[in-house]
Amino acid sequence: MIMTIMDLNRIKSICFIVALLFFPSAFAESKNTDSHPFIVSGVIKNSGNAELIKQFTRFIANESGYPLHVVYVNTYSQLSRRLHNDPYAIGWTSGTPYVQDYQSYGQQLIAVPLYHDKPTYHSVILTRHDQTEKTLADFKGKVLAYSDPRSNSGFLSPKFALHQQGINIKQHFRLLINAGNHEGSIESLLSGIADVAAIDEYVWEAYYKADPNALTLLREVERMGPYPFTPIVAGNKVSNTNIEKILLALNTMHNSEEGEKILLEFSLDGFVGKQPMFFQPIKDMLNAVDLDSGI
Repeated sequence: MIMTIMDLNRIKSICFIVALLFFPSAFAESKNTDSHPFIVSGVIKNSGNAELIKQFTRFIANESGYPLHVVYVNTYSQLSRRLHNDPYAIGWTSGTPYVQDYQSYGQQLIAVPLYHDKPTYHSVILTRHDQTEKTLADFKGKVLAYSDPRSNSGFLSPKFALHQQGINIKQHFRLLINAGNHEGSIESLLSGIADVAAIDEYVWEAYYKADPNALTLLREVERMGPYPFTPIVAGNKVSNTNIEKILLALNTMHNSEEGEKILLEFSLDGFVGKQPMFFQPIKDMLNAVDLDSGI
């Protein structure tokens, strides 16, 4: 059984994200009709900080000369549809939808963030300190929270890990809870709704830095990865010239006071250009499992 949590009101440091996720139109930035969408889902650190996202978008637009305005969406599937329907849009997505969208309609890769000076991250399996399980597989018959059915760290990674052990994720757990975002998954653990969750380590680090008490309540069971980090992408009609300009703006962010400040707020070290083959590990996982089924 899969259940969706629609009311996760305990989020502290990033509580604005709930409103952002469920009422995205209320946070759409006023735009010039000649500008293009920069599409963001609520799954990156401080995505609830609308002003920071706007600063980042304006920085890219000003430095690259490619006019942009912010558009928030609820899920990766909505982000993919927006990028498909507006081939001149830019977006910040996850590895799983990027691989799928690159294969299906030629979505273009621009850059990958550097986290702790690396373009990779892990999926972190978390539980409460009162739970005794040692691995994800040990939670048989319990409740798993995940962020999005197309999240690499939140769903594909744990599903693939269990698949390698001959375990069907939908049969293994008593309940799968779609918490809507990684913060929601963390809150599901803290509230006792879920027993275990797969979390983007970048979001988890941001969460416990903002709320150190979370470290006294939750513990890390295991890590999976590393995986290619969440990419900046473009629709399939954005020209190579504009992609190169946007990449240059991202690559050189640390050279300006404004860019350095934005990176610091994001807790990122920069951005780097990569080729589609960089995401081969995620493609291999997708080839091994069916996201829509338990296997």
